[in-house]
Amino acid sequence: MPSITAEFQDRQRIIFTARDRSMVNVRTMREDGPVGFNSTELLLIALANCSLGTIMGHPLLAEAEVLRCEAMLHAEMQQDPVKVAHVYATIDLVVTDPELLARAEELEDIACACPMCNTISAATPIRSEVRIRLGAIERAGTPA
Repeated sequence: MPSITAEFQDRQRIIFTARDRSMVNVRTMREDGPVGFNSTELLLIALANCSLGTIMGHPLLAEAEVLRCEAMLHAEMQQDPVKVAHVYATIDLVVTDPELLARAEELEDIACACPMCNTISAATPIRSEVRIRLGAIERAGTPA
């Protein structure tokens, strides 16, 4: 069963620990918000981590040559009560196999089949889009 500890220290930082590994999130404020990640950003980070791990570990991509796999997530906020009202996720994939181009819809379903997406989407709508394109492998001395 996954678990973490979170310790708020000196009203400036939170130290998260899981499996004997720690991460410090600084909560000191600047004009544009906290120095570290805010809670919504941490939620999006967890969702991106889970989605990318799931899509890259799926048999459809597990053996494929993936030159790039990047997720961009955006949360639309609601004010009363304050909460995440909607999450938009876009995953950019660059692959070398042209047969994968026709599988974008299937990959969208796979990306949101991770535990975090399954959990969050029960209360908050998540719209996932996979943008897939072909890329060339760069060889030494040869432009892509």
